Amino acid sequence: MAKGRGVDPKAAPSGVPTSPRPPPPESAPPPTPKPAAPPRAPPTAVARDIGIDVPKPVKGCADVHCPFHGTLPVRGQSFEGTVVSTKMQRTVVVERHYLRYIRKYERYEKRTKRFRVHSPPCLELKDGDRVTLMECRPIAKTVSFVAIQNKGVAA
Repeated sequence: MAKGRGVDPKAAPSGVPTSPRPPPPESAPPPTPKPAAPPRAPPTAVARDIGIDVPKPVKGCADVHCPFHGTLPVRGQSFEGTVVSTKMQRTVVVERHYLRYIRKYERYEKRTKRFRVHSPPCLELKDGDRVTLMECRPIAKTVSFVAIQNKGVAA
């Protein structure tokens, strides 16, 4: 076949009748939607024992990183501090003030440490709350502590 101008290479050879396309089949009815999943029961308030002498939260939650209702084990250091920021999702910033002794001057200096702490929804932490936090495995790049007790607003 010659390649010329105006010639369609995909066209039927001359002399062969072309038939129109067959009509599309009858459209099937739209598929029925899947039945909705049964509603999930609200999380139970049954909290597991984390091995630390702190009261268990009354409210339940469905957070996997909750030491009481999830599967996060706690270990290591525990501190008390004040919540200073709740702008992240399920993470708060806790400040801890302490004194460090300087031997040369026989004086103490004030120091502040800020921790990024996972905040389980069952503890309902707000700015100004006094909390107990405890070390856990890394949850995120900067989060290696979890709040285990909300002591209310700091005095």
